[in-house]
Amino acid sequence: MRVYKFLDAKYGLKSLREKKLKISTLDDLNDPFELSAYEMTVKKKRKEWRNARKEWGRQRGVMCFSASWRDPVIWAHYSDKHKGLCLGFEIPDNVARKVCYVNARLKLPDALVAEDADAWLYTKYDNWAYEEEIRCWTTLDTPSQGLYFMEFGPSLRLVEVIAGARCLLSKSKILEAAKPLEKEIKLIKARAGFHRFEIVEDQRGFPHDD
Repeated sequence: MRVYKFLDAKYGLKSLREKKLKISTLDDLNDPFELSAYEMTVKKKRKEWRNARKEWGRQRGVMCFSASWRDPVIWAHYSDKHKGLCLGFEIPDNVARKVCYVNARLKLPDALVAEDADAWLYTKYDNWAYEEEIRCWTTLDTPSQGLYFMEFGPSLRLVEVIAGARCLLSKSKILEAAKPLEKEIKLIKARAGFHRFEIVEDQRGFPHDD
């Protein structure tokens, strides 16, 4: 499965140099409705949910990706107004799931089954649908300076690096950071499309080079 991670220029280069991506904890996420797909009108149920969410968050983190790099809005929101990088990875199909977007919170069932648990982990409000999110939940192991990371490897194989339409990083600087993987990746310079509201490859390449 091909997935994309949007970063600003500083952290995009840092990820390339260190060959790892940050794993987000629940407290890192920018949506207060995360793991809250079900309606919570009953006080007792809200308390149970808070406890369950807190316990899950102690043990699990999440890596959030997008299915495409072509939406200009996600570049604006997550890649420093098109000044950053987007890293494309191949990951195993069985470690990630697409998020389901809904326009209303789900009715809380009397007894949770496996499908309900999946909805808890992979459901968001449909105003987020432009992200085309693909998420991968993972265990939180040994932190590094209080943060958690997943290293590039067979389960997170770097295959593309896309420089934003306003990114000023040179081709040589990006390839230097990607070593020794520079020959294994496709490097793309992005631009605004001429026909549609989308981001496309700039066939002229990189204007800023060392």
